[in-house]
Amino acid sequence: MVFSKLFAFVTASLLVAPPSVSAYWIFGGTRPVVTTRLDPIVDPGEVSSHVHSVVGGSRFSPNYDYDDLITSQCSTITVQADKSNYWAPQLYYWNQTDDTYTPIPTSFNIYYLPRPGPKNETIQAFPTGLRMVAGSPLRRTNNDSNFADQAISYQCLDYNTDHTGDPDWEQRADFFDHQCPDAMRAQITFPPCWDGVNLDSADHSSHMAYPIQAYNTGDCPDSHPVHLVSIFYEMFVSVDQFPYVPGSWIYSFGDNIGLGLHGDFQDGWTNKTLLQDALDNCPDANGSVQACPPLNAAVNDDIASACHAELDIVDESVGLSSPPLAALPGCNPLWVGNGTKPTCDPTPPTPGMINSTLPLPSGWTAMGCVAEGTTGRALASASTTNPAMTPPLCANFCDNLGYPYSGVEYGDECYCVSTIMCSLFEHSN
Repeated sequence: MVFSKLFAFVTASLLVAPPSVSAYWIFGGTRPVVTTRLDPIVDPGEVSSHVHSVVGGSRFSPNYDYDDLITSQCSTITVQADKSNYWAPQLYYWNQTDDTYTPIPTSFNIYYLPRPGPKNETIQAFPTGLRMVAGSPLRRTNNDSNFADQAISYQCLDYNTDHTGDPDWEQRADFFDHQCPDAMRAQITFPPCWDGVNLDSADHSSHMAYPIQAYNTGDCPDSHPVHLVSIFYEMFVSVDQFPYVPGSWIYSFGDNIGLGLHGDFQDGWTNKTLLQDALDNCPDANGSVQACPPLNAAVNDDIASACHAELDIVDESVGLSSPPLAALPGCNPLWVGNGTKPTCDPTPPTPGMINSTLPLPSGWTAMGCVAEGTTGRALASASTTNPAMTPPLCANFCDNLGYPYSGVEYGDECYCVSTIMCSLFEHSN
């Protein structure tokens, strides 16, 4: 029996352009490369306190090094010169009837926004190896006048009803008190002003600053004079796939209010000249990578869609496969209100690590890629989907149904077939 991998890329995702931006691009509909309890910025070299959903370079690991990251085999970002990692906490659905937790399907839009202020400062590419954090899992209050707080927000999506003027549907700092019929968008704006010296800092944020005029645009302060391209995450969370119950949306660190949303970024661009070229010479991109020639030349959708983590991850279930979890991984009991975060009794043991690249089942062999035809799928006998889809999982699914060929597509879909028909021709001079 053999295994054939089908490579494709999902581009279906709502791409909402921020206002007043003349040149920007979006790495849209980006799926996680891994979901695991690691955070190499905040908890280097050890198991993190809570689960994160990570997109980008395949060599995400607890022991972070820029030189290692850029050797990633692939990235879930379409532009393969960007091996950076972008991550945020996983959102779970808490079933209050049976006290279980199920991860809510998540994808990312990563915006690159060149936003000079009134001084029209030059927008620069990231310094090699930059890392930073926006937001904090410890945040329990909101200050509307604080730029760092303004940089964390939510939008409730409803494509069929106009909620203009309804304050209950306006963008807000915490979770909504009603269902979002077409998913919820969790939003993170990173500070774009760099001190020009430090690639990181003790709190992973003080080497960066928000502009003077606003959290998302303006001139950089004298203390942080280097104006970098702004990064903005849209994390699309499919809360609509679960019945709405107040308090049922809960982050992996126990927060069911939403103020603790945070994001991490580790630079992994392998070609800074390419990034700077895109910043300088793509005034008409208007969100589209394809409309920026330097970036478009580096796009490989097939590689992006097939990319999976290649190094060790935490040896524990994060709930992507059945059954639901009886507790959030780590010590993360439900945390509501403004009080001290509760502790676990007893404290769960710290798991070890396991290689994320699992072997194919016995008897299966990787054949390579199969291109889809114009009249139907190449593998069309049976199919299944799973956000944790891997080649071994797909092979086992097809094997149990008696099919000798299987293939993964879009990173989360599996297809089976009994026979692959093909013809091979060679022309010799």
